[in-house]
Amino acid sequence: MPTAKSIVTASALRNVSIYFKSPEFVADQVFPIMNINDPTAKITKYLESDFFRDDARPRGEGAQAVRGSFKTTEVTYNCIEYAFASPVTDELRRNSAKLSAQPLLPDTDAVELCKRKIMMNREGKLFSLISGSTWLDGVSGGADAEGGWNASATTNTFITDIDDAKLAMAARGIVPGGDIELRLIMDDLTFNQIKEISRIRDQFKYTNAESITPDMLARMLEIDKVIVTRAVHNIAKETKAGTEFTSKRFFDSAGTAAHGCAFLYAYPKSIKPRMLCAGLMVRDKFDPSEGGGFERVMKWREDGNHQDLYEVAENRDELQIAATAGYLFKDTITT
Repeated sequence: MPTAKSIVTASALRNVSIYFKSPEFVADQVFPIMNINDPTAKITKYLESDFFRDDARPRGEGAQAVRGSFKTTEVTYNCIEYAFASPVTDELRRNSAKLSAQPLLPDTDAVELCKRKIMMNREGKLFSLISGSTWLDGVSGGADAEGGWNASATTNTFITDIDDAKLAMAARGIVPGGDIELRLIMDDLTFNQIKEISRIRDQFKYTNAESITPDMLARMLEIDKVIVTRAVHNIAKETKAGTEFTSKRFFDSAGTAAHGCAFLYAYPKSIKPRMLCAGLMVRDKFDPSEGGGFERVMKWREDGNHQDLYEVAENRDELQIAATAGYLFKDTITT
């Protein structure tokens, strides 16, 4: 955090500053957000087996029809409050208004920092859940693509792998259309390699597009959406200098190493009863005294420290809902 004295400089430019911002967060495009007013509860889940069983039979005169029903189970969520606070001292605010001061916006910067910490936490929790779960591929951590999506792979398996995943999901009755979309999310390094695959390039060589986009790839794969995530976070321990930075992708299968990941999944077009989704993010509503929203932004005074504190918080849980509604790949570009 800057000190009150350090922001006053000999001749700082008042209309120029350097700001670091992580690329767009995409968690809510992977698992939809369900806003509720209960910190913990059970979500009813229909079991698919009964709905796909061909049980209807001819009914004789005066006879009863073949009977049957369906089964349900429950998924329990438990929202946890995630919060981050940042101080703004009186001296920092006062001196930031000086003509010779650095062009800071202390109050705005503090709120944006807190909000970004909550968004990063959401992103990290979601992708940790996806990468650590077992999906339709049947392998904890995902099916090993063995680097087969790399453009230089001897035998490129990208299209074959996606087709196999789509067929596996279709065999469980999960196809795009109606109330669901079929989406594919991958890291940016995987996408960069896919764009260079000769079969992919040949598909688009007669178009006017300057480069292959996620939307173009989605149309080729006959799915609803391709999402490319580029968000990273810094895992280096904080020091006084503030220059430490060890980058780690939120969505990858090998920590700081860029091995590549992709996830094919069902996404509902709307939040409603009897929807199908791979997972959910659940957010609990704060009390009216705390603003009554699903995100709490607070400001309070610490007179003894001559500063105001800003805090942003969210009550949230991330859940795997239907393991059959997702197919995970790891090591897409290297092993």
